[in-house]
Amino acid sequence: MEQDGERLRKGGAVTIAVSGDAADYVDGFRKRYDPHVRRIVPHITLAFAADLDVSDWMLARHQIDESLVHLPPFTVHVARPGIFVDGFVLWLQPTTPHGELLTLRQIILESFPDVAFDRAVDYVPHISVGFFGNREELLEAEGSVSRELVPFSFRVAYVSYLQADEGDIWQCLDTLELGGLSTGITCSGT
Repeated sequence: MEQDGERLRKGGAVTIAVSGDAADYVDGFRKRYDPHVRRIVPHITLAFAADLDVSDWMLARHQIDESLVHLPPFTVHVARPGIFVDGFVLWLQPTTPHGELLTLRQIILESFPDVAFDRAVDYVPHISVGFFGNREELLEAEGSVSRELVPFSFRVAYVSYLQADEGDIWQCLDTLELGGLSTGITCSGT
């Protein structure tokens, strides 16, 4: 498990990294619309909890790993943007052929029965690309992204556990591979 030298804040996330050329493509939008683009890699959050930390993750890690053996790697397709009007957030909509994102989320939630995860009831898989101060700016950016977006896909072979450091930079601390693979993927993607 990797860890940066800075102290980590409480609160952790289990995510899927947007990988390969897709990450660069998503970051093109994020560089335009997300003032915090350098704080975290492009990703789909499966679950976030303010009181989840690395010790909780390590306690549940084996159980999660056992569950992931039964879920083979899959492809995520992205073809359109979406918005959360209540928070003025612009995002890209990931879809999977057999509901794999929701399956992964359920595995994570069930692995931490005593943790109160954010958006436990109204979860929407998404890749955040922009944050805005008002509805007008949000809708203008959504129009631009709708016109420019070229559908893309990326392969998902692992999930990552992230925590932010005191500088609010999200660090990958651990990865678990899908389908019982042993490809040597680490937090750095190598």
